[in-house]
Amino acid sequence: MLQLLSLTLAYDDTRFFGSFMFTDPSRPDDKPAVVLIDHADKPPWFRLTNVDPDSQYPTAPAMVEADRIMRFLLRYTPDRIGRTTLDFPQS
Repeated sequence: MLQLLSLTLAYDDTRFFGSFMFTDPSRPDDKPAVVLIDHADKPPWFRLTNVDPDSQYPTAPAMVEADRIMRFLLRYTPDRIGRTTLDFPQS
């Protein structure tokens, strides 16, 4: 199970971007998993890129957790990035 170590989001008038850092408590000496976030113009309204080229697949634990958190933020708390729920229609 991963723990969220850091979440950084920035935004301007048209887009948002940021990163997640996750740590694995069962492997404390490993480097944190880092997932980059970028705005997209269609649902789910964001793109994720894992910094680790071997963990790009969508089922990688850090990618799954980042996706879950972003979907929650955009659906329930879009004001955190200066938007409203109308900016992110759900399909």
